[in-house]
Parts: sequence; structure tokens; C-alpha cells
Amino acid sequence: MDISDIPVEFVDQIGSIKKISFPQQGHTSLVIKIETRDHQFIIKKTEHDLFNEWLSEEHQALQYLSTTGLPVPKVYAFHIQDKSRWLLMDYIDGISLRHFLGSKPNHKDREKVISHYGLCLKQIHETQRPVGLSKNDQSWIDTMFMKASHNLANYNVDGTEELLVRLKNDRPKPIENTLIHGDFHTNNVLVNNNKVIGIIDWPRAAFGDPRFDIALAIRPKQDVFDQKGDKELFFESYSRLIISDEEYRYFQDGLYKFF
Repeated sequence: MDISDIPVEFVDQIGSIKKISFPQQGHTSLVIKIETRDHQFIIKKTEHDLFNEWLSEEHQALQYLSTTGLPVPKVYAFHIQDKSRWLLMDYIDGISLRHFLGSKPNHKDREKVISHYGLCLKQIHETQRPVGLSKNDQSWIDTMFMKASHNLANYNVDGTEELLVRLKNDRPKPIENTLIHGDFHTNNVLVNNNKVIGIIDWPRAAFGDPRFDIALAIRPKQDVFDQKGDKELFFESYSRLIISDEEYRYFQDGLYKFF
């Protein structure tokens, strides 16, 4: 990709481009870093129906979240071109929390960042629902079931029809909804100088069940929530509620498999 491939309206806003690079890529979009003389941008491009839908939803969510004080990237423009979608936003100069933990930081720094990770999720869940991110006529979980059924019928997902039926029959007891990220895990949290400085990838932002965020936040990976005391430190900082093993399995090993 070169400058000529970037939508003209983006180039007009960006100005004179000095450098184009490709940072660590996700699974759903092409991520392009743009550098000018005095600013850095990120462009995300998708070319798949489901991922196009997610990018459109992320654009809308970031607009709503811009007034909340949460550390989200500023969004500048959204472009539709044939079967592709493009989103232009600020670059946040940090590394993913997963990358940070995988770099084997010293014990003190590791504890500090995990604690800040818990505080970050607490901040999201205590943020007033932004104007525009309104309640649906149906409950959040019923909306998720509807989307799960659609994804199961139309896309390659890890969930099955049998799992979806079981989730509908065994839904957890409702709790008070909050603003949620919807995909809150260590790849979507950016760190610099041992502090969380950014939260990215917001297509599933909603007024929903905070246990969904918590379950994704604490799922163990290599070097991530695989040491004694990690979860306890997270919950000590989060301090709103602690989910049970059953709730963890329901959201992380169940509902999330359709997204």
C-alpha cells in the first residue's frame, strides 16, 4: 500500500505524509500507521462483511465516547469504498498490555500495571452512558443472542447451535448494566511508562453486563494472568464485583465464542 491507495478525504485531513508503516496487525483489519511532520495517525481498513460492520460500529462508538474522558483514540473520518471500510483516528503511542506482560517486566512494574488495568475497567464501568449509546428495547443479552444467531448462520465462529441453546436456557441472573467495552482484554489495552494510556477496538461498546468485560479481562494466556495473585490484584483494583467460575465460563467460554 502507498499514499495513492488512501482515500483522498483522509489525505486532505492528514496533510503531507512522511512515512507509512504497518504495526502489529489484528485479525479483522489492516492497520496502517501514518506519520506527518508533527502528528501520527492510524488507519484501519476492513474488507469482510462482518468486519466492515464492526468497523462501522467502532466509528460510531468512538464518536459517542469522545466526551467521556476515557482514553480512547480521537476519530477523524470514516470512508466507504465498494466492499471496504476505512477509519482514520489518532495513533496512541503505547504497546499492548499483553506485549508488556510478555516482556517479563520486574515484579513491581508488573503488579503496578495489572492494578492499573483493573482501575481502567472500573473507570469504564463507572462512566455514565454517553449520549447516543442508548438502551435497546430488548435486554443486552437478548441483543447478543440475536447477533450470535446471525453470526452462527452467516460466518465462521467457534460457537455451535447446541452451545447457543444452552446459553439461552442457562442465562445468569441479571445484574445492573453499565457502559461496557465488549472486547476488553490485554491486546486492546495500551501501556506506556507502566500506565494504561489507551483503550482500543470498541465495536461492541454497549450498555450491558459488566461481567462480560471482566471475564475477557482475566482470561489466562502465556505470561498473562497465569501467575499466582494476578486475578486477586486485578479484582482488588477493580473493586466493584468478583465473578464466579460459572459466570466466567458462561461469558468467556460460552457467549464470546460467537464473536
